[in-house]
Amino acid sequence: MMTQEDAFLQDILEHRDDDVPRRIYADWLLDHDDQVRVARGEFIHLQCDLARLSAAGSARPRELVQRERKLLEQHGREWGSLYQRLGCTCWEYRRGFVEGVGMPASAFLNQAASLFRSTPLRELKLYAALGHMPDVASSPFLQYLQTLDLERNDLSNCELLALAQSPYLKQLKTLLLWHNQIGDEGVIALAAAELPCLDRLDLSRNLLTDEGIMAMARADWMKHVRLLDLTANQIGDQGALALARMPFDALTWLDLTKNPIGIVGQQALRERFGPRVQVWN
Repeated sequence: MMTQEDAFLQDILEHRDDDVPRRIYADWLLDHDDQVRVARGEFIHLQCDLARLSAAGSARPRELVQRERKLLEQHGREWGSLYQRLGCTCWEYRRGFVEGVGMPASAFLNQAASLFRSTPLRELKLYAALGHMPDVASSPFLQYLQTLDLERNDLSNCELLALAQSPYLKQLKTLLLWHNQIGDEGVIALAAAELPCLDRLDLSRNLLTDEGIMAMARADWMKHVRLLDLTANQIGDQGALALARMPFDALTWLDLTKNPIGIVGQQALRERFGPRVQVWN
């Protein structure tokens, strides 16, 4: 049977971008005699206030930031005990709830249902994901994510191919793949993926060459990418020219440092992007 608290949480999960259900739940917590619950209600209101100030470009008052830190120091261990039991190694609160976690891929596969029932999760960082990517890519819980961090997992083309075929990436805004073993085959598969909301892509320190970059430059979702990091690959002039011809609509930063791009490619990139591109050998 659903409790009143369960109903509050369900409303929050169904309206992730709305502060109102969070604040209603916080007010309910403040009406309790239990000081841990009262502190939790205060914390939700406090983080919602700080997030609203940040979104408006206003300064975060020092006393509010200090109070936020104190509440976490006093109660963070108790509040976070659930996430520790679910296998998370780290977690981050935003607007009063855990919206980002880091955990081994095996723990995610075992506990995803409980995790996503417990908090409006948006960001996921996976460790030890090698060998688990087909199962991860098949998880319907990926549809709730805005950020997927797979850095330093030793992933190869096969793992990225599995991820690229997932039907659950349509809300993804940030994909971090730096420091893996991904080559052209993997990036060609990624170019064919459905990523209509992708805003940031990090493929630095992989094994990409011109072939993969030319395929990626033709991807429909590339026109929405704002931040693209391709540092320390094997991209040459052909790849650079393909990127320079790409009709980027939103790009604000392109990093191609530590690639073997010649004078022709460097010149084309600087003419196309000006200060938005960083390129040197």
